Amino acid sequence: MTREVLILVCSWILSLYLLLRYIPTESKRLAWITFIFVQSIAWIHEYIQLVFGLVEFPYREFNKATNMSFSLHYIVYPTIAVFFILFYPKEKGTRRTFLYYLLFSMGITTYSYLLEKFSSLYHYIHWNWFFGLITNMILLYVVKIYIFWFKKGLV
Repeated sequence: MTREVLILVCSWILSLYLLLRYIPTESKRLAWITFIFVQSIAWIHEYIQLVFGLVEFPYREFNKATNMSFSLHYIVYPTIAVFFILFYPKEKGTRRTFLYYLLFSMGITTYSYLLEKFSSLYHYIHWNWFFGLITNMILLYVVKIYIFWFKKGLV
């Protein structure tokens, strides 16, 4: 088994375990809505990165079907975003909220950076850690706006 396959299998197992084990029953609907919404914007984000030649994915699960990475943007990142929404600090100060965004954005970006350095799952062409950090903060903000807007209808 290659390093890339091992990383993907571990990522899938860990993501599914976290989703099934640590999502409270009363939050499952919100978690799935978040998961599906993040999949859609992650696809757009990944597509834009590929069209502009910012990144490439040398090792892909479906290499004849697409140039995109399936597991990273459809399983791992949505799982992280679900926990971002579930533990979002409501009615806290601006500094704490900014640090919360920064922590999750740094986690996603560092994961991508480590994949880029130690595997063939990700390759930066005209991209770097800082661009990833900023775009992930923006994407998490968009997720928060949408989910909180959607949550008003669930109450």
